[in-house]
Amino acid sequence: MFDRDTEEACFLSPAEDFGKDRQPIQFRRDPLTGMGCRINVKRTQRVKQAQHRDFSQLAGMAREGCFFCPENVERMTPRFPEELIPGGRLRRGESWVFPNLFPFARYHGVATVTREHHLDIKDFTRTQLADAIHNGLDFFRRVHEFDGDARYAILSWNHLPASGASIIHPHIQLTMDGRATNFTALLLERSRQYHEEHGRNYWEVLVREEERIGERFISRKGDISWLASFAPLGNSEVMAVFHGRANLFQLRDGDVEDLAAGIRNVLSAYYAMGRNSFNLTVYSAPVDQAREDYSLNLRIISRPDPTGYYTSDIGFMEALHHERVVESMPEAVAASVRDYF
Repeated sequence: MFDRDTEEACFLSPAEDFGKDRQPIQFRRDPLTGMGCRINVKRTQRVKQAQHRDFSQLAGMAREGCFFCPENVERMTPRFPEELIPGGRLRRGESWVFPNLFPFARYHGVATVTREHHLDIKDFTRTQLADAIHNGLDFFRRVHEFDGDARYAILSWNHLPASGASIIHPHIQLTMDGRATNFTALLLERSRQYHEEHGRNYWEVLVREEERIGERFISRKGDISWLASFAPLGNSEVMAVFHGRANLFQLRDGDVEDLAAGIRNVLSAYYAMGRNSFNLTVYSAPVDQAREDYSLNLRIISRPDPTGYYTSDIGFMEALHHERVVESMPEAVAASVRDYF
């Protein structure tokens, strides 16, 4: 199930007085999708010339006039049509939901996470995270009730500019329409094929096997299992698999609380690793399908240090070949994150 190959690159390195430097490169493929990645942990030692500027200074500069800060939300953010959201926005705790000014889905909302303009990722509270998730689920339910063709819901988070976020204030993206993304469609189709061939839910088999091996399994809290991905899509990737849940509408209040706690644990581990930026997304079956062949799942990856200028972790291999070059070993990621659960 977990196939891997290792090859070795060899060259004469000036760092070794032009002696031989042998670097192992591990090739892995995801057991379900077949998508591959290449892992070389020594790439963490690369010289990165584009590292500049104190981020705290940048965050302070961006604070002035931020649309998402509480004193500006009602005055500076757009509103949904009344027939969709009476009052135009949703609010729960510190979280507001309002439309994205530049949407890439038929229904595209933004959920703020905190009143504060910037927090280190270790400082998010479980309540802040749970309220933002609950607010997003409320938005999705209202959209689906209004438009039954909007069946594919995605809850995602780009945190800080290195992750693709254009605004520093912590916020979650909520998209919903009638089509699956390429990767969601692949997961749904391969899960269906696996169930037809083996008569079992792939995700349950995956978690059971990972727990038996123990190398990448992190923890199970409630009906959510956490593990480091065997063939990650990004650095320090952590996956969550929801038992008995195929889509976001099947989540119960307790699931949301457990999810918020788990995300907080992962982010605390990332911070201890020296990371403060990340991407997160949830892969959901259509909200009107309770599929026995699929399990709702989530991935979180760390991103480069959020400086004013930085070296991106996405290059030609990722952008044009759809193959990740990773510098974190999944088994080491699991060992690091496990202590925070």
